[in-house]
Amino acid sequence: MVPLAALCLYACSEPAKPPVRPAGLKLHLPDGWAAHPAPDEVLEVTATGGRLVMTLKLEADAPLPEPGQLEAAVVKGGGEPLGTLPLPDGYLLHFRVALGAEGVLGVRRLAGHRLLCASEPLAAQAEVKTVAGLCTEAEWSK
Repeated sequence: MVPLAALCLYACSEPAKPPVRPAGLKLHLPDGWAAHPAPDEVLEVTATGGRLVMTLKLEADAPLPEPGQLEAAVVKGGGEPLGTLPLPDGYLLHFRVALGAEGVLGVRRLAGHRLLCASEPLAAQAEVKTVAGLCTEAEWSK
């Protein structure tokens, strides 16, 4: 026999509420990839094996640089711009560095923030392609 007080507590209690998730950046990472917070409010993304392949940074309502500004920065760093893909909320710059490796830099407006994303120099070509997709498909979860 169940004590009456226990039944009352069960019947009178409020239904359990789902946990509240904070709003923030949402990435659809491939299996084996992981995201880790780093200093200076940077998010680092590692591929299978823990190798760094991407960095992301959200900045409060800062203006987006013009594509020419990013291209100039790539050239100044010894790279070669290979093309810019316009996005509805920013753009993605594909480039090659002096060593022949390719990479991407992305800038987007996302929920009142500026999202900066970049592939890392040691990312393999297939990983750079995945990084480009992650940058263009990043979402803001509420």
